[in-house]
Amino acid sequence: MEILRNKLERLKEEIKYLEDNKRAFLQNLPISVETKKIVERSVYLATEITLDIADLLIIKKGYPKSSTYSDSLYKLGDYGILEKKFAYKIAYVAGLRNFLAHDYQKSTIPELERFLKIGLKDIKRFIREIEDRL
Repeated sequence: MEILRNKLERLKEEIKYLEDNKRAFLQNLPISVETKKIVERSVYLATEITLDIADLLIIKKGYPKSSTYSDSLYKLGDYGILEKKFAYKIAYVAGLRNFLAHDYQKSTIPELERFLKIGLKDIKRFIREIEDRL
């Protein structure tokens, strides 16, 4: 339980950093390699921590471990830990994590911009729903 709370606090910290700097990041992403690298790392950490939390919750509840990252989020909805529709919606986080981790030789800027515009709200809701159930 302490590990889970620590992960939630770390996720909140990462989301706050992204939110506090969102305007500058969105403005500079297309023109600054440094900004792109900073945002890539921060978004990667946020997605990785989100998936770690999903896995920890599944294990804590005694459910079978998920075979994929996206499956972890689906299971949170299937088991009623998250609202099912939201859990299925936020599963894109798993794909974003993989995209950032495996360097697919494509520009990450569109996905990073999308996360800054939409994903931050999703992760904040994820945090609220998880905290409400702890």
